[in-house]
Amino acid sequence: MSARAIATVRDVVEIVAILAAGIWAFYVFAYENRIKPSMANPDIDVTASMQKISERNGLIAVSLHVQFRNIGTVRADLLAAAINVYGQRVLETEPRAGREAHPLRYVFAGYCKTGPLVPVYSNAYVTHHGDPATTEYTDVDPGSTLDDYWTFYVPRGRFDLLTLSIDAPYTKYLDSSFPTQLITTPQGDVRVVVNGDHSKIEQYNTIPVTSLDLR
Repeated sequence: MSARAIATVRDVVEIVAILAAGIWAFYVFAYENRIKPSMANPDIDVTASMQKISERNGLIAVSLHVQFRNIGTVRADLLAAAINVYGQRVLETEPRAGREAHPLRYVFAGYCKTGPLVPVYSNAYVTHHGDPATTEYTDVDPGSTLDDYWTFYVPRGRFDLLTLSIDAPYTKYLDSSFPTQLITTPQGDVRVVVNGDHSKIEQYNTIPVTSLDLR
């Protein structure tokens, strides 16, 4: 090959190498670090704890700590949150033979039974993303946490066990409308109802999140 042809080939190779390096840099720094994380769904990890702290005037004081931690890569905006604590009696029963095990799940509690769930404390709110009429905002950025603390009281001797439920829908789509409201059930606890495109909503709804033995 002539010197001119060799130079042309070298120039073409250099251009291709520069373009490949640019494409790789865009993929790593733009797509992997920015575009791809922004396309993920928000992910909130919820933890909670209850602790008996004092007794006064026939009432037991219980502290409640709830933590919302964003373990995802995009900001999570809560539409609402409903915290419900229930009290139950735990009663001794005669040992019972366990039923035949299900192939996928089996629970056996042969010496006790729990009474019905009785609401003893609720704290619920709708955020601005769920209803523009409120100024409440609950936004959790990636890697950050939101802590809430409450204290409530229950009659001493009335309940043996407290259990906590949390209903907290959240989303990353701020350009969409998700009309949200709170509904009180006949039992007295509170539920969150969200209208709109549920495919754009992540729903955290767990009971029990945690529990406390009052004995």
